[in-house]
Amino acid sequence: MLKRLVAGGLGLGVAVWAGVAGVDNTTRDEAGQITVQGELGVFVTQLGDCINEVPDGTAVEVSTVTGVPCDQPHHWQVIHKGEITLDEFSESGVLRETQILCDAALERIFDSFDESDLERASLFKNSYDNYFFPLAESWAEGDRTVDCLIGSDDETYTESFLG
Repeated sequence: MLKRLVAGGLGLGVAVWAGVAGVDNTTRDEAGQITVQGELGVFVTQLGDCINEVPDGTAVEVSTVTGVPCDQPHHWQVIHKGEITLDEFSESGVLRETQILCDAALERIFDSFDESDLERASLFKNSYDNYFFPLAESWAEGDRTVDCLIGSDDETYTESFLG
């Protein structure tokens, strides 16, 4: 079973890659947006996907989450997908590069916002970042993908951070 880890700005982390990590039981429209909620493997998330929850804890392994339409109550959203460029796996190296990649992505997103975007972003004032990143097992299978998330376990959102 392959897995990914999750880690976040508040010391949270989720990473898992399992046999079910490639499942997508959501319904999507032509643009790829989720229109009907369903089980969503962490290896098939798409930019903009909204998800209900990530497991609590520090560096938690996860294989699936619940993908939901962004106009329905959710806690997290995939705001960037990137690739790690390290030559060799080390969990600390992967986490460090993940944080750098996601911090830079979030900065680019905020830099691109106009006034109406900033108004929408204010709805996410209590949010923080979180990540899906590879574990050693999925790394050995070629996984280098990082999902950068924004949201909160305590707050519920009913729109997309990305607009």
